Amino acid sequence: MSPLVTVENLVKIFKITQGGAVRALDGVCLEVEKGEILGIIGESGSGKTTLLRILRGVEKFDEGLVRIDGVELKPGSNIEDFHKVRRITAIHLQRTFGLWSEPVVNNVIRALKYVEEGDERLPLEETSEYLEYRERAMELLRLVGLEHRADLWADVLSGGEKQRLILARQLAKKPRLLLLDEPATMTCPITRKELLDAVKRANEELRLTTIVVSHMPEIHRSLAHRMVWLDQGKVKMEGDVEKILESFMARVEPPLPLKKLPRRKAKIAELRNVTKRYFLVGYGHVFSLKEATMSIWRGEILAIIGPSGAGKTVLVRILTGLELPDSGEVVVRVDRRWVNIAELGPKSMKARSRIGILHQEFALPYWARVVDLFAGRMGLKSSQVVEEALKKASIREMDLKLLDAIHRIAELPWEEAKHKLEELGFSPNIIEELFPALPTWVIEEKVKDLLKALNLTREHLYRRVHELSGGEQVRVAIGLALSSKPEILVLDEPFGDLDPVNLRRVANALKRINELFNTTIVLISHQLDFVEEIAHRAVLIEDGELVFSGSPREAVTKFFSYHK
Repeated sequence: MSPLVTVENLVKIFKITQGGAVRALDGVCLEVEKGEILGIIGESGSGKTTLLRILRGVEKFDEGLVRIDGVELKPGSNIEDFHKVRRITAIHLQRTFGLWSEPVVNNVIRALKYVEEGDERLPLEETSEYLEYRERAMELLRLVGLEHRADLWADVLSGGEKQRLILARQLAKKPRLLLLDEPATMTCPITRKELLDAVKRANEELRLTTIVVSHMPEIHRSLAHRMVWLDQGKVKMEGDVEKILESFMARVEPPLPLKKLPRRKAKIAELRNVTKRYFLVGYGHVFSLKEATMSIWRGEILAIIGPSGAGKTVLVRILTGLELPDSGEVVVRVDRRWVNIAELGPKSMKARSRIGILHQEFALPYWARVVDLFAGRMGLKSSQVVEEALKKASIREMDLKLLDAIHRIAELPWEEAKHKLEELGFSPNIIEELFPALPTWVIEEKVKDLLKALNLTREHLYRRVHELSGGEQVRVAIGLALSSKPEILVLDEPFGDLDPVNLRRVANALKRINELFNTTIVLISHQLDFVEEIAHRAVLIEDGELVFSGSPREAVTKFFSYHK
């Protein structure tokens, strides 16, 4: 029997902005049998995602041949051949949450409709057509373990549940080949297992051939029948899962020691009886943060852990002033005074300029140059730029609370920021008008040490976002959060897209930054082994309630005791 997937001498060369070229794939050869799950591992930039995009039929290549279920692609293949490949493949991307704002089951019905009729318009509810599609959609939701959430709005699903819903939408396409790019990396161990079980069921019940790209050894151990190790665009090893993982993990550098905190610790920030409730029109109450009180010590690394949907991201968005609580205070120490950043105004703007944040769904603008992103972020956080913005607001007779609201919105992920500005009646240009970027010519000198710490080069500064690998984008995003030298650095899933080699490098870099600059770091992570390695203290949150604060090891133990 011939393999379902054949790749022969595949070469892909990317031309980059500065006139050079990157050989992303260099003579890759591999085969995948029907019904097999093939795992692919490799460091950031090794060509893993490029390979998946070629197999999906959305990326052309320079040399070689790709054959999927009898459909053959070559460098000179016409567009119809690429469309044929797209019709028989499906892909699940790690940081993509493109879902309709409506019930879960309707998201799957739309996917079924698109496959059969070429559009995603819903049939009228209660018609026989709708009920027939609903029955088929419910079977897919059962396959991914979401049948009990069918009538819940997709907006309020946890990150892990959204990933399973996206998987159901991909399965609706009836693909011959399923491509998974970092599935479940950013979900808690419990949710991760649920998604991996869904992939296994799809493979077993549908005999669905699957290729899994993941940085996490445990995902390959759970799913893969066989593995390929990509290194600098070449196949370095192929075969037994355990043998390849052992060889790959030998590259990981040892962890640096965690600095010791002084006996007498000083608070730098505090949440005092903070509450936040969320409602959806037509659905009602969906989540509550319950009377959260939490102290953060100057110079510590604090981890926040808990299951998907427990409220971790809500907690840090309130801590950074990007969400306002319904009640309670969020205070930050500025020199010798406490400032409540839950109250809009100039004092809060200045206090928040000392806080940097990396969002879980950071979504860097596709065409932006990295140097311009640094210039914009450093301008937004510059105390001098903030002072100038206050003067501009005074001249414009703009309410200073509105100015602060725009300053906070500017730190949100781009699409969310754009939407909120439109709600206020502004175009995105208002951010650049009020908080102009720093001149790009000063950026290179300011960030050279930071780039080195994050294993990035000067060349990366002048690339566009789409010219970066997934892991490089994560390290750039962390660099943006660090670029203003914040006193408090907040990271929401900083390790999600990092391979073990670069994950350890970044973890060690954060430890060095913590020790050299006494930077307080608050991070959310589902990679609990690294939480134990990098954090001085951990807070456990369950269903919107802070239930434990103490040693990371004890917090992890309590997490698993809650979810036996």
